[in-house]
Amino acid sequence: MLSKTELAIQNDRSLFHEFKVKSVTDGMGKSERVIKKSTNIKLGKKVTKGKLKGMPIYTVTLEERATCSNTCAHYADCYGNNMPFATRYKADTALVVSMYNELQILNSKHKDGFLVRLHILGDFYSLNYVSLWNKWLSEFDNLYVYGYSERKIGTPIGNALNLLRIKWANRFMVRVSGDFNLKTMTALSFDDKRASDQLTTKQAFLCPVQEDKTDSCGTCGLCWSTDKNVIFKTH
Repeated sequence: MLSKTELAIQNDRSLFHEFKVKSVTDGMGKSERVIKKSTNIKLGKKVTKGKLKGMPIYTVTLEERATCSNTCAHYADCYGNNMPFATRYKADTALVVSMYNELQILNSKHKDGFLVRLHILGDFYSLNYVSLWNKWLSEFDNLYVYGYSERKIGTPIGNALNLLRIKWANRFMVRVSGDFNLKTMTALSFDDKRASDQLTTKQAFLCPVQEDKTDSCGTCGLCWSTDKNVIFKTH
């Protein structure tokens, strides 16, 4: 008999699919939003240094595996396996409609900008979804985005994301996860010798938050202010 984790992997879904995955059409609480204010201590609530100083941080959480490529090195041991309380949103039409409406409100509210972390769980799941972020960046001048995606250059979605990095170089800072062929804008795992080699040659830096050199992403800012590769000690 397969374990719950093995079943989740086999069915391309979250380990907590039955209890913590919902569509916007299932109903949203009075204060519930898809694009939520960050409450994560390690992420931080706002940016306190650098070019985005003062911007509040928001997050988006989709269903892991269901929106991810099965080529991801962490497809089986996704850290979502250890997040039983996080609400994940299904990638459907209702999701993007809600996101658009919420971005309209946030863009009007935050005249000096706001930063959206994509994705706490999940990934860019289609070319159309990537195109929507291009549209939203065009429409909402106060929107800034950062995060990490396993969608590598050379794949259709990865290529589309790379075009956004080029077009919106100062506002779309989404790194490629686990691609050792790239010289910049990647996020790598410390447990690979190639990552430690990049530290030696100063091609990459260790995440300062994991090194306890700063309190949070908001007090650091390197992932959206430099294109040097970042290395994480843990996934």
